[in-house]
Amino acid sequence: MKYIKSKKLGTYQHGFFSRIGGVSGSYFNSLNCAYSSSDDSKNIEKNRMLILNQFKLGIEKLVVPEQFHSNKIKVFKTNQKNYKCDGIINTVSGIALGVLTADCCPILIGHKKKKLTGVIHAGWKGVQSGIIENFILQVTELNYKKKDLIFALGPCIGRNSYEVKKNFKDVFLEKYPESKLFFETKKNKNYFNFNLRGCITYILKKNNISDIWSSKSDTYKYPKRFFSYRYSVHKGYKDYGRMLSLILK
Repeated sequence: MKYIKSKKLGTYQHGFFSRIGGVSGSYFNSLNCAYSSSDDSKNIEKNRMLILNQFKLGIEKLVVPEQFHSNKIKVFKTNQKNYKCDGIINTVSGIALGVLTADCCPILIGHKKKKLTGVIHAGWKGVQSGIIENFILQVTELNYKKKDLIFALGPCIGRNSYEVKKNFKDVFLEKYPESKLFFETKKNKNYFNFNLRGCITYILKKNNISDIWSSKSDTYKYPKRFFSYRYSVHKGYKDYGRMLSLILK
């Protein structure tokens, strides 16, 4: 089973998985890992296990948040099972944090001294409402230095595939006036192409994060390799799968 790794994360066991190599069919062909989809839950469990087998981990070691496009970050606790948020910080060894995406940007976070791991589900709503800043703030509140953080950005929808309307742009400009750099005007001046990956990278650098790696893969452009919410909508599909990305502490 092939998956994308970041050189920046060094010896951390991690991976950004594609949609290839699972057991699901139809819209979910084949490595769908989202229980929130209408796929058979048995297929989803098998798919998750196929990924965890790559790291010789049991299903009980995987922690995936119940994502809802928020700016909420939570800290992993051994006595807690469910996490309704879009980012988790972990300091416990042997735990694999996962994040599900299908156009949004999966972010895996490591630490130069191996003190912690983290994941962020970075869609436009979370990014605009400050999920990146919230993650960094919570790390510092745990008494870790943000200069030691390593951010790896996985496959997400690319600029040329992400067409948005003017009201979308206005929402971003209200909080980040400088984000106009990440909107490319189309011939119809009411539409723009949005660079989600570039915007996230800018916010990280603005917050003095220097160790950043980014995949260049566009999930919309390569639908046979990646699940894409936008591609599924444009094709009129009834549902779509989500890919799993994970990092082990």
